[in-house]
Amino acid sequence: MTTYTRESYFQDDRFPFYIDLCTIHKGNQIASHTHDFIELVFVVEGNAEHEVSGHHYKLAAGDVFVLEPNVYHSYLASQDEDTLVYNVLFEAAFLEKELEVLQQLPSFINFFYLAPFLRKSQSFVPYHPLQAGQMLHIQSHLQMINDEFQHKREGYQLLIKTRFIECLVWLSRYQQENRKHAKREEISDIAWIESIRNFVEQHYQQPLTLKQLSRLCGMSVSSFTAKFKEATGMSLLDYKHTVQIRHASELLLADTSKKVLQVALETGFNDLSFFNKTFRKHMGVTPRDYRVQKVHHP
Repeated sequence: MTTYTRESYFQDDRFPFYIDLCTIHKGNQIASHTHDFIELVFVVEGNAEHEVSGHHYKLAAGDVFVLEPNVYHSYLASQDEDTLVYNVLFEAAFLEKELEVLQQLPSFINFFYLAPFLRKSQSFVPYHPLQAGQMLHIQSHLQMINDEFQHKREGYQLLIKTRFIECLVWLSRYQQENRKHAKREEISDIAWIESIRNFVEQHYQQPLTLKQLSRLCGMSVSSFTAKFKEATGMSLLDYKHTVQIRHASELLLADTSKKVLQVALETGFNDLSFFNKTFRKHMGVTPRDYRVQKVHHP
């Protein structure tokens, strides 16, 4: 199976972004493949079949979804019509600073991070079907972005980045609005908790609150707390600390010249004293002693 790499699409390391309006011709098949970047897909028209994570879904105009890196997927075109899609390829680094702000929006987290993970649930369709007006709005954004990308006029990179951020905010809003009218029962509580665990694993450096994460799952704080502990055997905070300390222990050994304070900051601890206390609680020794022991007595 094919793996598409960043070098094939991103001509400028400082601008890891690519967009294309692609046609899946009727009767054709796009073989299973993956990529080492993020892909956002918007279906303009058509009804090709999409296979992802072992599940098959029928696409429709207005469907939009995110594919994270290293996920294999394929397309089987319709026999009676072409399917037209916008493929937007980018790396997280493209929006590094903006993501810090976007990740404060629960609707963005749900659209961009949780929904892709939830596709592992057999009953969950990982697409966000847009309503007619919403579809036209997003399509107009993507048309402008595509035009700027193709012609590369002065200032095109700034215009693309600005308009794409707008797209993500609008898509997050639409997902939140449309979700209110969908049946939550299609996703089990276990699937939601697993998605939150996955999110914590990826974003352990950031401040995460019970209120924020329980809201994402549509649960009360007390219900989320009970279900999370039942699934993991620990509280959300303890689970997050476990992930942080695991990464901190790896960083301490990966670069022994790196100061303990820097390791603390890189793993989401802004207080060195608290980092030392938490590390000792989980590892039995201080970060400094852990490094000395592992380096001299591997």
